[in-house]
Formats: sequence, structure tokens, C-alpha cells
Amino acid sequence: MTKKTALAVGAMLLLGVNAPALAQKKPAPKAPAAQGALTQEQKDHGVETFRLIASAMQSQNVPDDVKSVLMGCIYENPIGKISEATDKVIAANPGKVDRTKPEQMLSVIAQICGYEPPKDAATPAPAPAQGPPAPSGTAKGR
Repeated sequence: MTKKTALAVGAMLLLGVNAPALAQKKPAPKAPAAQGALTQEQKDHGVETFRLIASAMQSQNVPDDVKSVLMGCIYENPIGKISEATDKVIAANPGKVDRTKPEQMLSVIAQICGYEPPKDAATPAPAPAQGPPAPSGTAKGR
């Protein structure tokens, strides 16, 4: 046994991993045809949903709290279920979400997954007062 193999076996034992159990085949999941065939549109939407979530997880522009919600969501739910819920939201809100805009789609997916923006971020900043600007500094006489 080589040193690398011994280390790998030792690591498995320390972690409580049983190598033969990993090699056992799991029962095959039911084929989609048994549950009802998916349309090409459903497949495309599922792929797009997965692509958006995967991109968001790698993006530095997506806040960590959003990533956390997305990760929990895909851990707990199949992509098909998330995609189906997204389709329902879009159908219920015609003209409000553009499928070609990833930011809008990601926003819908995050909300479906349970993301709630911080309360202070949801409150819009007050509009500046209209009218002449307030005087500043000290008055200078003539």
C-alpha cells in the first residue's frame, strides 16, 4: 500500500466513511416519463433556473445572504420544483418579469426560495425637498 493510499484510507476511517457503501448502487430514481413527460419548454426553464442559480453562487455581485438562501433552496428542493414555481409567478404577473433579464429572474427565484430583503433596504430613501436650496455659510454684506 502506498503512502497516498494509506492516507486516503486513514482519512475515510477518521471520517467514518465506509468505502464499500459508497460503491453500492442506489435504486434508480423514477424516470420523468413515469411521472408525466416534461415538455421541452419545462426542460429549458429548468436548465435556465439552474444556470441562474449556479451563476449567482459564483458571482461577487450577489450578497452572501442571497447565496445562502439559494443554497438552502436547491438543497431542499429539486430544480424542477423551483423552476415550476418561477413559471407560476411569471404567469401570474404578466409583463412584470422579463425572462431575458437575469437580474429579474434571479430576484423571482430568490423570493420563491424565501429571501426577504433587509427591512431598512426595502424602505426607499426620502425624496429631496423641492424648492430653493437652503442658504449655507455666513452672509457677506455689500
